[in-house]
Amino acid sequence: MLDQLKLMAIFSFVAENGSFSGAARALGIAPSRVSEAVSKLEAQLNTTLLNRTTRNVALTSEGRKLYAFTASMLNEAMGGLDSIVESKSEPSGSLNVSFPSYLTGSPLLAAVCEFSSNHPNVHIAISFHDNIVDPIKDGFDMCIRGGAQKNRRGFATQRLGELERVIVVGKQYYARKDTPKHPTDLASWDWVTYRHRERNFKLRAGHGRKRQASIRVRSSLQVDNLDALQFLTLQNAGASVMPLEVCRRGIQNGDLVRLFEDWQLSKVQQIAVWPEKTRRESLIALFVSFISSSLEK
Repeated sequence: MLDQLKLMAIFSFVAENGSFSGAARALGIAPSRVSEAVSKLEAQLNTTLLNRTTRNVALTSEGRKLYAFTASMLNEAMGGLDSIVESKSEPSGSLNVSFPSYLTGSPLLAAVCEFSSNHPNVHIAISFHDNIVDPIKDGFDMCIRGGAQKNRRGFATQRLGELERVIVVGKQYYARKDTPKHPTDLASWDWVTYRHRERNFKLRAGHGRKRQASIRVRSSLQVDNLDALQFLTLQNAGASVMPLEVCRRGIQNGDLVRLFEDWQLSKVQQIAVWPEKTRRESLIALFVSFISSSLEK
């Protein structure tokens, strides 16, 4: 049994690295020993686990089935070791994380800075972009997403807070238009929209009897980046909806006009998402817990 577990672990490293040489480097042993171990495991199982070429290997259907179990086995084992080591020493390791670009300069990023200062042995690499990221497929240990998230099997989530959204328009565009009396008056305006959000905005006012309004906007300009959304709005291309954190400075200096402050759009939930089974599980949990606690202060 112990010998077979060793063979399974070596096979898992081959599958993960895509080659015998890559697995050998990761394990610190000769490539010939890696190849011999996989061949021995195949002989024991009487099946082919890997299709070999001169440069790389590919999993067979049987290999994919076995790898699903061996990867989980190693992740559980490494997670157990990490939890013991980290409970007795300063956290260390590396985290590759993905944040939406609109979080640059946000309190969340300030919390990351504080975490890094408190744990200098942890290296954090942050990628900023607005496309939807899958931690496993895109190679991230953890990512932050905006909006409600469906529960996905195999992923853990943690709510980090929420962002207020507002309607803004460039001051010159606003000066050219009649002052709107009701949010629905904005339906006929030009709009710059954000690809990752809806174009039917629902608002609620809470003064006295609660009122609701819905705006279905038309747009000749659509972008997938909030910096571009703000730039085009400042260029007086039309109205837009964006997080208050993004456009606060433009409102304060008068370049942007906030519309209907007494009406509220739904807030955007900020959710941390990461694989449930990962070798960095304890470090990710520490990282997410620290950020969440910092934002609640």
